[in-house]
Amino acid sequence: MPSPVIINGLVCVAGTLLGILFAGASIVSIANMKVPWVGLLLVAALLVPVMFVVSGVGVAIAYGRTPPGVVYGLVALPWLYGSGFVLLMLRSF
Repeated sequence: MPSPVIINGLVCVAGTLLGILFAGASIVSIANMKVPWVGLLLVAALLVPVMFVVSGVGVAIAYGRTPPGVVYGLVALPWLYGSGFVLLMLRSF
């Protein structure tokens, strides 16, 4: 397996574990919010670790089989999603 896939896999494993902790802390914070999109925030918080899993598995499958743009998108997916989630959380405070 090529080293970029291994490195992304290791980052995704760490990101998944930290994402679970981040999602748990976010759910506690979201439970106290009084905004109309609380349900969306709860689902979005639970999807943070899922995006790291999708990225890790997706890159392992797509590397060498699809155009590089697809692989780059899969690598960027959890980081873009996490940034969007943080911005949505900040907007909710």
